[in-house]
Amino acid sequence: MDKLTKGTWIVNTVKHLAELKQYTTELAFYEATEQAGKAGAFLGRLVADKQEIIPIQNAKVFARQSSISPAELNTYLSYLRQAEKVDYSVDAMNRPKEIEIYCFSGKEALESVSTIYETLEPQQEENASLIGLNHTFHLPRTTDELKQYLTTSNISEECAETTIKLQQSFGLVRESGQSGEKVLFNEYSFNGDPQRVVKALSSLDNNERDMVIEIQNLISETQGFLIEHIPSHIPTYIVEMMEGVGLVDGITVQSAIGSATFLTTPQIKGQGIGNFSLSEDVFHKAKILLSCLRFGQTKSTWGRGKISTLDKMMNILNKLLRGQWVGPATAIGQDYALLEIDGVIQTRPAKPYGFEMKLRQLEVGELVRQMITYNKVALEAEANIGDLLKDQPSGCIIPETRKSEIFAKSTAPVEALRNKLLTTIRTSSGV
Repeated sequence: MDKLTKGTWIVNTVKHLAELKQYTTELAFYEATEQAGKAGAFLGRLVADKQEIIPIQNAKVFARQSSISPAELNTYLSYLRQAEKVDYSVDAMNRPKEIEIYCFSGKEALESVSTIYETLEPQQEENASLIGLNHTFHLPRTTDELKQYLTTSNISEECAETTIKLQQSFGLVRESGQSGEKVLFNEYSFNGDPQRVVKALSSLDNNERDMVIEIQNLISETQGFLIEHIPSHIPTYIVEMMEGVGLVDGITVQSAIGSATFLTTPQIKGQGIGNFSLSEDVFHKAKILLSCLRFGQTKSTWGRGKISTLDKMMNILNKLLRGQWVGPATAIGQDYALLEIDGVIQTRPAKPYGFEMKLRQLEVGELVRQMITYNKVALEAEANIGDLLKDQPSGCIIPETRKSEIFAKSTAPVEALRNKLLTTIRTSSGV
């Protein structure tokens, strides 16, 4: 398994483990994975497209978003320094003061996760878990098949059995099928669970199967397809079934004026869209940015800054990719909070009003540009470049959350805390 693949499975494992009570005894089997994964999530937020120095206040915010407490911050900065991805100065109390960043891509960050993981001397169950995740990604496996594969990969039979039980307990692999026909599958699988797909399609009549093909064609031709634009003759349950079994992915964009769901096909991660590996976390960020832009296209009005032509959308991306500031617009300071906290963009107050934004992680914007160019999206009409981003989202519900039907409610206290975090980033950034 190469470093990029291994790093990806480590980070994905930690996303699951973060949902567990931290006093869960079985987490002792995943200590190296947990630490390396958190370090990778942290580094993924620090990533910049050129050498950059940020104040410790910014690093604390990014660390918190990576499930790293203030007491743990020095430890994780030390991991990243040993991996030669950052360096930092200290104050008179030997506390980190400024962070110098040497990591320039999400791919490099994920490969560093693998390096850190190996230095932490992982247990055999951890190595077995990564092997199992990669094996079930390619195809669903029966328990016996997975156990046999692990044992042929120099994993003891006892460890293989323990690993499979831990993966099932933690939800790292899912079960599908009836008793005696159950298979284990990886939820990150390229095409979802084939058994579920086959069973779902077999329950449809010929007309309904034609609708599935029609939807796939529509979305494949226009990634980030607004769910409301699905033709009216197609029942809602068809789209819900396709999303449920992994034939399409949905991202729900939330704004003060409402919400909207945009669909992509998992196949967009495949060959033919640049050199981005399907396992890179940058793809996930790119889908969110694409959905944000689609929101401006499909939901904004003229007075609030509708993105109305392909040229206007490409103008935004090209300007961001040139390292320029886009704006001013009032909504930039409010509606890109998720991408700002994730370190994808940076904002600053603008004159005479509003905020401007700049892309910190150019590969995210580049992938969005390739998505749009690849699909040859046709949009309409005109807009003023200074007003394009006045009506953008305030949050997103990502595919994993939509599938598990866990919807986080944005209450006033939550909004206040988010704004406080953003203020910390903005006031301490040198712009």
